[in-house]
Amino acid sequence: MIRREFSIAEGTILFISAYVLSAGLGIIRQALFNAEFGTGMEASAYYAAFRLPDTIASLISGGALSNAMIPVLLGARYEEGDTAERRLVNLAATTLTAAITLIVLICIVYAPFLVRFVIAPGFESATAALTVALTRIMLAQLILVVISSVAIAVLNARNQFLLTAISIVTHNITMIGGILAARFIPGVGIYGPTCGVVGDALLQLVILWVGLRANRFRLRPAWNLRDAQLRRMLRLLTPNGLSSGVNYAGGIVDTAFASLAREPGALPTLFNAGLLMGVPLRLIGVALAQAAFPRIAASAARGDWARMRKTIGAALAISIILATGAALMLALSGRWLIRLLFERGRFDAAAGDLTALLLIVYIAGLPAYVATEVLTRGLIALHDTQTPLVTNCAQLMGRIALIRVWLEPWGVVAIPAAFALTSALETLTLGMALRWRMRVNVERWKVER
Repeated sequence: MIRREFSIAEGTILFISAYVLSAGLGIIRQALFNAEFGTGMEASAYYAAFRLPDTIASLISGGALSNAMIPVLLGARYEEGDTAERRLVNLAATTLTAAITLIVLICIVYAPFLVRFVIAPGFESATAALTVALTRIMLAQLILVVISSVAIAVLNARNQFLLTAISIVTHNITMIGGILAARFIPGVGIYGPTCGVVGDALLQLVILWVGLRANRFRLRPAWNLRDAQLRRMLRLLTPNGLSSGVNYAGGIVDTAFASLAREPGALPTLFNAGLLMGVPLRLIGVALAQAAFPRIAASAARGDWARMRKTIGAALAISIILATGAALMLALSGRWLIRLLFERGRFDAAAGDLTALLLIVYIAGLPAYVATEVLTRGLIALHDTQTPLVTNCAQLMGRIALIRVWLEPWGVVAIPAAFALTSALETLTLGMALRWRMRVNVERWKVER
């Protein structure tokens, strides 16, 4: 079962199931967290501290590394065989581990500056100091994330989705353990769930390592920056990773503006609304795109443009239809869900009302969010990672501009409103770019034939 290859439909169902179970654990985690920490100083520090490590992790995980590695791994296997593929995996793991270790050390040293002037400029000194301490602890997970991301790329390139899905399901288990430790062990406090973040990365690595061993991969240090396949992967990874980083940097932007918003508890309520909005995004957009991407990339590698166009078109249609239905369901049931799941302990009805309002604004852009997942992978399969980077940067700049204008009159609602509008514009741009790229590749193929 570990080495079984799944079809797109099977993979989509598998990932949806994994995200459903993970979402269930996430809801339990958030309900426990809200009851224990509410919207107070510790909660705000935790949410802010999570932003920097999560943004850096997006440069290598969050699909960035897998999306860059899968087309190159498939090309290496088709052109040079399994030996070249294994060499590339070792080179990628070694190179990225060295780079991320350096980044982590720099961020640990400059964490006070980043928190005070970038992540949460509106925090008081005590909250800022706690944010710095939590940030430094969470940064430790990044070394583990590198190897996990390489393993995901190896398994997904073979359409072996089982262990990837299991690693998704187990997400939140250690964080729940950390929250329970904070509840029952005196003195643990917010450091419980913070250490749980690191434990989550370790658990994921253990699960995925089994898959590497099953495929007879033995990770060993390897260093050769002149290797052609490694350079090809890095050329895809650099803009793709930066593009993902820009997406997650948007979270830092949102955190910074939320710390300046007039509403009390603006940052925790924004986080809770984003958490609920992220459930259908993962279940529909990410799950379907993740399952379809290896076959989209394989069609591109073989020059089978008709099949590639058909796969992308079907994935887009299904994801948009499902996302529209999910948005309507959340609009109707969002306040009830928030009351059922989150309103307890120190998370009161006022916080629930604000969370519901922010959720309504977020989900207005849900069809665009899921379509972007598919369109971006289509461009990456064509080895175009520059276009998503440009559109992401433009989207982020547009968000900043709109939030600056809307924050004073609208309060924290300005943040999801700016995100929804600029995301819709980005999706339209990506769709036009992918259509043009496909046409250029078809014409080039005809000339070469």
